[in-house]
Amino acid sequence: MKDFFLNRQLERIEREANDDFRMILSFGARCYSTKELHHLLQQLGTKVERLSYYRRILLITGGATAFWIALNFLFQSIDFQAGIYLTLSLAPVSIAAFIIGTLLVNRRYSAIKQAHQIERIIVEEIDRRRKDASIF
Repeated sequence: MKDFFLNRQLERIEREANDDFRMILSFGARCYSTKELHHLLQQLGTKVERLSYYRRILLITGGATAFWIALNFLFQSIDFQAGIYLTLSLAPVSIAAFIIGTLLVNRRYSAIKQAHQIERIIVEEIDRRRKDASIF
């Protein structure tokens, strides 16, 4: 049992150490080559777009709750029992999907929340290297 918890901790530490964006936030961008920095900028852009897409889907999922409640009122006004039960069961499912999805997205893209700062660090390092190269 001790090995299980130790291995889980080691895997977590290794996963965090392999995240280039966290490394840039912690130590800066000096240890990366210029080619890697350009590649990381492209990766950052795609991850920001993906995070935006996931947040949009989560917003639609959370907003569906209001739709299910409104549809429930409609079904109650026409006295359609099957629709009432269906919409009453789908409203909590939408809320649960929104909460679980938000937690998972925030956990998976935790470093991307600071994308502007990461981008600024990378661009400053590339500009510094460009100025240093023009001296010679």
